Amino acid sequence: MMRLPTISKATFAACLLTLAAFTPVCGQRNGPTRVADARGPQAAPRPQAQQGGAPAWFPLDARLQEHTDKVLKFWEFHSGKIQRYRCDFSRWEFDKTFDPRHFVTFAKGKIQYAKPDKGLFEVTELHQGRKQAGGTIGYTLQKETDLEKWICDGKTVFEFDHRNNRVIERPIPPELQGQEIVQGPLPFLFGAKAAQIKQRYWVRVDPGKAKQGDQSVFWIEAVPKRREDAANYEQIDVVIPDDDKFLPKAIILHHRGGARTTFEFSNREHDWNDTLEKLQIWQRAFYNPKTPKGWKRFREPLAQQPAAQPAARGPQPAPRVGRQVPRGPQAPPSR
Repeated sequence: MMRLPTISKATFAACLLTLAAFTPVCGQRNGPTRVADARGPQAAPRPQAQQGGAPAWFPLDARLQEHTDKVLKFWEFHSGKIQRYRCDFSRWEFDKTFDPRHFVTFAKGKIQYAKPDKGLFEVTELHQGRKQAGGTIGYTLQKETDLEKWICDGKTVFEFDHRNNRVIERPIPPELQGQEIVQGPLPFLFGAKAAQIKQRYWVRVDPGKAKQGDQSVFWIEAVPKRREDAANYEQIDVVIPDDDKFLPKAIILHHRGGARTTFEFSNREHDWNDTLEKLQIWQRAFYNPKTPKGWKRFREPLAQQPAAQPAARGPQPAPRVGRQVPRGPQAPPSR
C-alpha cells in the first residue's frame, strides 16, 4: 500500500511538455490488455456533468475526499523531488467518427525533462489508419515529414518542422518562463501540486479502478473547471502504479465528441546515476539545438503567438474494488 509521509511544501517541479498538445499503425494482432484499452468501445460511458460543469460524482463523500487528498499530496511530494526524467511513450488516438472500434493513429516516441522547465518531446514512429474495402482498417507507416519534435530550454520552444525543413523558435513570454510554466494545460506529469490541481479541476481517485491486471493503481479522474482547459478536453485520467516510484504510467485525454488520446509511458527513469551527467552531456540536448543540414531557422516574433493563458484563482482510504480492464483495440505488431 502507498506510504504517506508527513508532507511539507515540496519544491514545485515544472516542465514545458505539460504545455504540449499531446497530438500517431499496423495490422491487427492479439496482445495483452493495456491501459489504453480501459476507455475502449466496451467501457461504460462517463456520467453526464451536472449543471455548472461539475461531474455527476461530485461532491465526494468524506472518506473518498480524504483518500483523494492523500494521494494528491503524496504525488506532489514525490514529483517535487524529481530533477531529471526520461521515458518512452506509446500514443493511441481514437475518434468514433473514424471507427468506434479502432484507433486512428498509433505513435511511439520519447520524453526528456530537466528541472525546472526544460523538456523534449519527440515522435519517432507514426502509423496512420485508413479504411479499406470490406470495412477493414489498414495502417501505414508515415514518412518523417509527419513526425513531431520540439525542445524547450526554458525560454524558447524549438519546433522541428519536418515538412518544411525548418526549425521554428517560439519565445516563451517572461511571465510563463520558469516555474510559471505549470499554468499550461496539463500540470500533471511533473507539476503535480495538489492545491493547484484542485483549483483547476474537479478531481477524484476512482475507487472502482484500483487494479490494472495484477497491479494496484491509483486512477485519478480530473474534469476541468476553467473554460480554457475545457476547450481542449472534457476529462483527463492519470494512472499511477502503487509502487515506490509513483510515476504516472498513462494519461488519457477525453476530447469533445467522444475522441480521446491515450499515452502510455515505459522505461521510466528519474535522477539516475550516470558519469556522463557530470559533464552535462545529457542536458546539452536542451540548449540551442542544432539546425539539421539543409534546414532553415525561423524565429517567430513574440507578438505573433497566442496570448498566454491566465492563471486560475484536502480516516481510512475509501474501499477499493479491483476490476478487470475490458479489452479494446488490438495492439500493433512488434517492429
